[in-house]
Amino acid sequence: MQANRNRLRQILDEKSLIVGKDMTLNTGLSSSFYFDCKKTTLNGEGLALLADVFLEEIDKFPERPSAIGGLTIGADFIVAAVAMRAHQTGHSTTNGLIVRKEPKKHGTRSHIENEMPAGTKVVVIDDVITTGGSTAKACEQFLQDGYEIVGIIALVDREAGGVESLQQNYSCKVRSVFRKSDFPRIAGD
Repeated sequence: MQANRNRLRQILDEKSLIVGKDMTLNTGLSSSFYFDCKKTTLNGEGLALLADVFLEEIDKFPERPSAIGGLTIGADFIVAAVAMRAHQTGHSTTNGLIVRKEPKKHGTRSHIENEMPAGTKVVVIDDVITTGGSTAKACEQFLQDGYEIVGIIALVDREAGGVESLQQNYSCKVRSVFRKSDFPRIAGD
């Protein structure tokens, strides 16, 4: 599995990591590097590797979730890939959930796509954690709708305090597949 992680990191570095430009983050802060993870999560090889690695991370939590989900659009492709791979491999985490930024204006008018019963155990997914704000929005919606959060996983932790904040606020383990320091081009930034 280490070979899959190494290849996934290489794809992220080549396709998603932008260095040398002054970029504005979702938080409004400015940074000299940016992870455009959609360039990896919309790449067939990257998405296949990511699904396997996320399932490996899910298995490290003490409680097994029956669902994974996160805030649109950072979590969408990850959630779909992991749910599909879980089904293919007989893993229990075969349900995907997507938290909308605002409720649907028609039909079910729900905040969560593919709603499940209250008490459903979920791992919250995000592509990048900086301060944890986007991940927290998903967590808050899951809690409001009665889900039990058993863990949080991000593809990349920018090492800006978000992981620690999420762990403190949601009393669960927060894991990341990679950290900023795993990428030599930005490790010292």
